[in-house]
Amino acid sequence: MGFITTRMPSGFPGEVTRLDSAVIEPCQVGDADLVNGQPVKMANEKIVPLEAGDTAADLYGFLCRSYPSQGGIGSTEPETVKAGTVADVLRSGYMAVPLAVGTGSKGAVVYLRVSAASGAVGDIEAALVADETVAVNATFMGAADADGITEIAYNI
Repeated sequence: MGFITTRMPSGFPGEVTRLDSAVIEPCQVGDADLVNGQPVKMANEKIVPLEAGDTAADLYGFLCRSYPSQGGIGSTEPETVKAGTVADVLRSGYMAVPLAVGTGSKGAVVYLRVSAASGAVGDIEAALVADETVAVNATFMGAADADGITEIAYNI
């Protein structure tokens, strides 16, 4: 059994970290598989991944990790949510998400990648890159843990 020697992990991707303030909505997943913690948009009444060229206004929420969840136990790798199923979307609240680029700090703005020029569309980043990332209505609650997972406050 391992010991936590530096700090507690921030959680698992898509995990709602503070249930008392969460606004969660069930939605049908579109034609593409999604991963927990992924930012999603609404298209034809289904949640789908963000695409290159989307704006901050397109963000509908973040895909929640289902509970109880059997896959990914002991791993911080995001779990896959199959196309055509029903999944929960965090519309407002706190969530653990993977931080792809940069170092988040408490109160700093969260940016989403909307261009595939130097990263994957939908990645969460800690810095504005002109024409590649957009600021969203979210802030970091602190730095990422050793696995690159950080907590964000979204739409609060």
